[in-house]
Amino acid sequence: MPRTYTAQAGDCVSSISHAHNLSPQRVWEAPENESLRRERTSPHVLKPGDTVTLPDKEIRQVPCATGRTHTFRLKGIPERFRLRLHEDGAPRTKVPYRLVIGDVTHEGETNEQGLIECGIPPGAREATLEVGGEEYTLSLGTLQPVSTEEGLRARLVNLGFLADEASEEDALSEAVARFQAEYGLMPNGTVDERTRHKLREAHGA
Repeated sequence: MPRTYTAQAGDCVSSISHAHNLSPQRVWEAPENESLRRERTSPHVLKPGDTVTLPDKEIRQVPCATGRTHTFRLKGIPERFRLRLHEDGAPRTKVPYRLVIGDVTHEGETNEQGLIECGIPPGAREATLEVGGEEYTLSLGTLQPVSTEEGLRARLVNLGFLADEASEEDALSEAVARFQAEYGLMPNGTVDERTRHKLREAHGA
């Protein structure tokens, strides 16, 4: 019988599924989670208190030849980490980086879009990024939905339009107006559905 789980801070569908030995795709696409999909649109962004239905485990039988080694891979494992680096509105391309998540280290260069992309464990909560002689501590899975003020502020900070998530309301309105102007929207500082959609699109989640 399907069970329900109440999302906590830092949870996403992938981490919840991993903790319960389920496929993230199967959990996200479960009919019981239809309203959750409509409200959140992305399995990577949940709000604490969201209810996620965990479907029953499926038992699959796969014919295999004896005397051989067979490899099975669970869909959605590992999870993907994506981070785009910008400076003064332009992507930081071909910049060496070092990303440490637990006991796993990824090293490389950003691509032509300033993107860092690699696989990470579904339950990862923190990462350390070294780039350009600076070190950053990244909290994974803590981004709130764009429909919340916390999610709105966090995306504006990450995109460089807002200095701090605790900024005053006037500063928030000005940041929204600057974002709207840069992305071809009416720069009135009012957060409507078009602004939220464009902000989600620009941020990537």
